[in-house]
Amino acid sequence: MRETTKQIKQERNKASVIDSGFVRRWQILILALTGLFAGNVTASGDFALLDHNGQFHQLSRYAEQDAAVILVVSDQDQTSRRALASLQQIRQRLQTDSSANDIVYFLLYAEANPDRRLVQSMVAVQETDVPVLLDDAQIVLATLEAQQLGDVFVLDPGSQEVVYRGGLGAPDDSGDSQTDALTQALTGTLGGSSDVEESARATGPDINYVYQQQLRERTVSYQSEIAPILQRRCAHCHVEEGLAPWAMNRHLMILGWSPMIREVVMTRRMPPGQIDGYVGDWQQTHELPAQELATLIHWIDQGAPQDGDVDPLSEAKPETEAWPLGEPDLVVDVPAQSLPATGIVDFLLESADLSLSEDKWLRAVAYDVGDKSVLHSLMIYARNEGAPVMSETDLIDPEVSDYVSIFVPGERADEFPANSAYQLQADRDLAFKIRYLTSGRETVDRTRIGLYFQDEAPDMVVETLEIANKNISIPAGAAEHRETALSEPLASDMYLSSLSPHAHGRAKSMQLTAVLPDGERELIANVANYNFNWQLTYRLQQPLLLPAGTRLEAVTVYDNSLANPYNADPDVSVQWGVSDQDEMFNHYVRFLRAR
Repeated sequence: MRETTKQIKQERNKASVIDSGFVRRWQILILALTGLFAGNVTASGDFALLDHNGQFHQLSRYAEQDAAVILVVSDQDQTSRRALASLQQIRQRLQTDSSANDIVYFLLYAEANPDRRLVQSMVAVQETDVPVLLDDAQIVLATLEAQQLGDVFVLDPGSQEVVYRGGLGAPDDSGDSQTDALTQALTGTLGGSSDVEESARATGPDINYVYQQQLRERTVSYQSEIAPILQRRCAHCHVEEGLAPWAMNRHLMILGWSPMIREVVMTRRMPPGQIDGYVGDWQQTHELPAQELATLIHWIDQGAPQDGDVDPLSEAKPETEAWPLGEPDLVVDVPAQSLPATGIVDFLLESADLSLSEDKWLRAVAYDVGDKSVLHSLMIYARNEGAPVMSETDLIDPEVSDYVSIFVPGERADEFPANSAYQLQADRDLAFKIRYLTSGRETVDRTRIGLYFQDEAPDMVVETLEIANKNISIPAGAAEHRETALSEPLASDMYLSSLSPHAHGRAKSMQLTAVLPDGERELIANVANYNFNWQLTYRLQQPLLLPAGTRLEAVTVYDNSLANPYNADPDVSVQWGVSDQDEMFNHYVRFLRAR
């Protein structure tokens, strides 16, 4: 039915020898153009959702499982409760069969924009450990063509094919029969059949498709609906000669890329850097709101039509000024880097002298990127100018350096919160951790950093706490390896302002929790779908007051298995290091302290 692990690994090894720069981008372009002339847009079978506990699940990352069972439920429906009880019994019975052990089970919540607390209560009452997937925009439900509560699907995670859809089919919903429809479907699937017929129908109420009903009777407008969504969420990175592989500069480009757009929003790869919006009140969680997501998917499924005489994307003017915050008080040149046309460029560590005559209050940092098509990320540290450098990593040693800011595509400036500033001492220089991608042509990157000072001392001093663990050791093949680090107690009351988590390709999720002086725990951030390609900073709407004595617990979960598409080699154990082939555990937490 599906490729074996050995076949998957062979294909992964073949792919790994193909260059990650020029060839990769042209392959993607060819795929997009194929989609342009292919006629009807077809939905991708892969998808990703958060569950009721904030854990990220992507179907294709269960490719080593034989099957995924998905039951459609609601917390308000008796049919769902009976169906879940039946599923529990069927699952328990199948667990005694060694041939049916590689099956993953999910519940798919049918309501739009669910209250996570209600779903958690449902799980507690039903006493189940099956994850409940939350489909806010109901786009996965619609893609699966789910019609009723109690619908059950058996999917092949490797090919993302639906091999069975129907009801559980247990007599009287008891789950006692050895011939229930789900068991028959799984038996056929595990036996190698790719065409298991529906042998039962779900009997629950029809699903209430909120957004789809709103959109069904009309054609979505590219001009007034889709283009504004893309301008808000995507077009600031998808620019000419930018790091993104193509520019969102006209409808024709969107049409050609629409199958890929559908795939990457269904799998939450785009917009990049999405975090769990249920935890904390963040300025930007980078996720598409349910209404926008449903509208975009519906428009693509309609064939991505264009309307109106004006194309808002082609009318948009690119940003041309070097400094978005005005002329800086001090401009620092990042050491120029000559980059090859193809291949992998490992992390680089560099430094630059400041030669300050006095301490300065730094209120903002801006970036004038030399070559936007290659600069992936640039981390800035302030370090003691006289600190010894025995190796490159000494440049960013937290004992002698402070993390200050980070550049990623789409973020041109980093302004500290109002009435706050970082004290850049006169004996400090700058250090940089830089990551590049190749673009298909040789180039020299000459990036500059703009520093903005203020004369008056601020009310609040910016300080950064680096929570790190250099003793990590990730076993070969481990799919869910957890590492933790606990900070020292805060010496005084402080306001947490932002979080910049950092790791490499094997990291899959991160959490930051405040352990208060009385022992109470407060989850501050849940980066459920960490992607090392996007080293973002997450800023709170309002700084969070943490009392003196609070400790911060950071957790990073690593996936060193074959299922991780960003894993260079699942057969090796991995330790801490700055190289792409190593791993890191760094949570940079920006605080504001009363001066």
